[in-house]
Amino acid sequence: DTRAQPQRFISGIAVDPRNPLRAIVSFSGYAAYTPSTPGHVFEVVYDPHSKKARWTDLSANLGDQPILGVALDPSTGLIFASTDFTVLALGHGSTWAPAADGLPGVAAYGISFDASTHTLLAATHGRGVWRLQLNRDN
Repeated sequence: DTRAQPQRFISGIAVDPRNPLRAIVSFSGYAAYTPSTPGHVFEVVYDPHSKKARWTDLSANLGDQPILGVALDPSTGLIFASTDFTVLALGHGSTWAPAADGLPGVAAYGISFDASTHTLLAATHGRGVWRLQLNRDN
């Protein structure tokens, strides 16, 4: 814990299987309630020598909305965030966009990435589980 991270509950952690000292961490709640510690999605890299972690805010254009979970595609570097409205993806730029056309506009309470099949799974509120087969060249 640091004073720089949001004082809201962690809603998701996706550890990078290629580097177990790196994780993507999401926070729920609204930054408006914790204005001194904004942000919703962070890259966290732990340095075992200094015993400190570097927190990088990846929230960019997410807006002030709770993030319900995160997933990471280690082969492409894509980061996925589930929200109250859909699943978003962050590529190699700094802009979040819908992960795919056709996903329902509902809360996705659970999100997971299966690296063996290169598939993103999203459990939605009232619309079942959605499967998104991803291109390995994203």
